[in-house]
Amino acid sequence: MTLLRAFLIAATLLIFSVSIYVIVTMGINYPSVYFSDMFKLDWRTQFNTDLLIALCLSFIWVAWREGFTVKGFLFGFLFMNLGFMFGCPYLLFATYKANGDAKVLLLGVNAGK
Repeated sequence: MTLLRAFLIAATLLIFSVSIYVIVTMGINYPSVYFSDMFKLDWRTQFNTDLLIALCLSFIWVAWREGFTVKGFLFGFLFMNLGFMFGCPYLLFATYKANGDAKVLLLGVNAGK
């Protein structure tokens, strides 16, 4: 669990650093870049489609992990829209809440069922 936590901390710092740099240098208009790439039907489209599928899957998993509550849907929405800017801190917090138990980490409120 220590290695996972170290990775999540490093990944959080990396994604926030890259995001801040890109926002400062290029602005925050990411939807126009994303959708223009999606309509080109090239390798960026393939990558963005794959990413979108992964983010949708993350939404479903987080909502399920939280018991399909309002909090679960909110966290899933944040994960899907912010990616690992939200996901890494969420998972880091979840590792501590689960006391290092991988089953509880993965299953959340469903671990006791």
